[in-house]
Amino acid sequence: MGTKAEDRAPTEKRERATETVTETLSRRLRVLRAERGLSLRAVAGIAQVSPSLLSQIERGEASPSLLSLVAIADALDVRPGLLLDDPEQPEERSPIVRRDQRRVIDDKLCRREYLMHVDDPYLEVAELYLPPGGSSRPSLAAHSGRDYGIVLEGTAIVELSTRRETLEEGDYIAFDADVPHRLVNESDRDARLMWIIAHDRARESTSRRAAARSGRRRRAAPSAS
Repeated sequence: MGTKAEDRAPTEKRERATETVTETLSRRLRVLRAERGLSLRAVAGIAQVSPSLLSQIERGEASPSLLSLVAIADALDVRPGLLLDDPEQPEERSPIVRRDQRRVIDDKLCRREYLMHVDDPYLEVAELYLPPGGSSRPSLAAHSGRDYGIVLEGTAIVELSTRRETLEEGDYIAFDADVPHRLVNESDRDARLMWIIAHDRARESTSRRAAARSGRRRRAAPSAS
């Protein structure tokens, strides 16, 4: 049986790693945006996230979902891994992501541990930790693709625009993600879920290209006299 110090070590190591990821993300977003001469509002428009959320991420006050992170990376024309302090990948990288290699995005309402390489174009696979009173996002939101989830521990509520579904340990849910939704934990116990998003890449690319064209037109338009 390990000592108390040994038992604390993995948790402390993970907390330090999370802090580093958050600091790196906020710093690199600011630097990359400045290098490209893009305003915060322009990047938010192309990525289709709110300017207030992007501002909070840049200040280290909020953490994005991977879907938002990928959209922001696309808007800045960089790999998502670059924003998370992921070293340059070799031409042939391992198909395995070890537990201690997971990328973690953490805040007080939801911790996300990504099991896949963060630039996987097809699937987002994450272990979600929701504390009592926690939620996956502040309000209902939709995105392309399809969501799949299973509760590993505790109880979670899936809020949809049309209804609420309570999931107990072992329960599974799947739904089209263009229905506005979020996860909440209204119990007095931590909840842990496995969550998978199957991306609709064709729809995402079309939507972002349209947003990018719109953003370029706005920047090119002469200012009103």
